[in-house]
Amino acid sequence: MNEDIFKSKTNLDPSEYKKLFGDPFWNEQGSSKARNFYLQLSEKDKALMLKKNYLEMIKKARERNFNMAADCLQWWLDGTGFTKTMDFNWLRKQSEVIAAENVNLERFEIDYDTNFGIFLLTLEEGKPRNFTTYYDKQFTGGIFGELYYTSGTSILTSRCFFKVTNKGKDNYTLSGYIIHSWHDTYNWHKGAKAYIPSFGSVKDSDALLVEKYCGAKPFEMRGNWKQSFEKTFKFTSSGDLYLKLK
Repeated sequence: MNEDIFKSKTNLDPSEYKKLFGDPFWNEQGSSKARNFYLQLSEKDKALMLKKNYLEMIKKARERNFNMAADCLQWWLDGTGFTKTMDFNWLRKQSEVIAAENVNLERFEIDYDTNFGIFLLTLEEGKPRNFTTYYDKQFTGGIFGELYYTSGTSILTSRCFFKVTNKGKDNYTLSGYIIHSWHDTYNWHKGAKAYIPSFGSVKDSDALLVEKYCGAKPFEMRGNWKQSFEKTFKFTSSGDLYLKLK
């Protein structure tokens, strides 16, 4: 959007577009001049003004060292629609991701859906067999962390590929690995909104307007990592499982 439009129509300073929403966290009401200007625009010009607001969000995110959140917002604005592969090292630095990983590991340890126990009951002594299953954990990033601004709510799928051997007398060995797959769709939902520091409560409908007129597109985000295991454990005929993966 040509910044001259701000001055020629309302004497609105180019920097005032970022005051459009205000910031209720700091009790800032936003610029009524910017808001009145915005309401008079066509849908397309509103989208262009909003796009400038998202570009300002990217700048502010980088100032906070939230570079992954900035990269994803830019990826959306660029509108390629291609899947973005997320750095698993960055993902595992997010406390919410590690918490989800631990929940899924605990589900394997306690045989959350009893599939593992049923499988163990079928094993003949000394004859190894393969076992696979998976668990999903949905979770939301905390509002003060970068994950929230990168994806909001996402899913971690943990799928095991184990070779298990019955060694006799309730003793078993397990070897193999678990693939953890983090995934989310970077998209927007009409009626939803999120608080963005320095920008206030930003509506998803604004992003949908930018998609309509400015070429921004949703995309998939995915990241994978692998954990390998060599374990001995006990499983009794009464169904008690003593397995530790962490």
